Amino acid sequence: MDSGNSLELYIKYLRYEKNLSINTINAYRRDILHFINYIKNLSTIKTSEINLDSFRKYFKYLDNFKYSNATIIRKYSSLINFFRFLENNQYTNIQLTQLANVPKKHYRFYSFLSQKEIERLFESIKPVDELTIRNRTLIELIYSTGTRISEVAGILVKDVDLKNKEINVIGKGRRQRVVYLNQNALLWINKYLKIRNKFIFNINHNKCIDNDHLFLNKFGSKLSTRSMRTIVKKSMKKAGIEKNITPHSIRHSFATHLLQEGAGIREVQELLGHKSISTTQIYTHLNIKKLKKDYDRFHPRAS
Repeated sequence: MDSGNSLELYIKYLRYEKNLSINTINAYRRDILHFINYIKNLSTIKTSEINLDSFRKYFKYLDNFKYSNATIIRKYSSLINFFRFLENNQYTNIQLTQLANVPKKHYRFYSFLSQKEIERLFESIKPVDELTIRNRTLIELIYSTGTRISEVAGILVKDVDLKNKEINVIGKGRRQRVVYLNQNALLWINKYLKIRNKFIFNINHNKCIDNDHLFLNKFGSKLSTRSMRTIVKKSMKKAGIEKNITPHSIRHSFATHLLQEGAGIREVQELLGHKSISTTQIYTHLNIKKLKKDYDRFHPRAS
């Protein structure tokens, strides 16, 4: 089967049977196309003749791009899942998935804020206008719920249950879960909802642009994940915090602080929406200092 046709069949499978998000599907497509184009550019290998050797050569070729370990593993996963689809549907005779070795995963430490830095951040965002109220609400919500910014961008007003202090979000793999609002986040969401109508009607067009999504830009449209990153970056600069902090770093801060305060890793896994506990276990590495401190404090023979 032609590589282009097989890829399109796989994309349909991901969309209609696996029900993956558009962003995830596009990432799969890019990874697979990168591999296919690499094979096509090799005069010695035809697309129909892909084997373990050509697969290994591709990953050796990726060394030229200085990709992170996480990116390499993602590309490997994209290709293995694609070839598994081809094998299971008898579109290829190559049994690549049984022969290829999984790249070793290297865990890295994530940037996160201390609890004092979180307070410093919030104190620096003064509610002087509609935009600063929205920005404060956005960051309060991420820290309260531990949601990914892709999840935050997808939140609709109807998803927010103020009475029960809950929000329904759609995470990776279109999996739904409930996240929880603390008192501060609840307070700021109420403030934001009171002035949100000022975002809905575009001054230049005087018509409703978006009346569904919770967070809107100044033109009344859905606030993009790129804009959210910019908001966090500017807020960090204003607070005088020099760490390289992103919205995902605030999510890491949420998880780290929960564990520091005694939450169980299984509970944190559920709150973060991780499918596997192994993904959540990275946060145990972030708390080594806390564990040592607790050991010295509580073990009867530590001192």
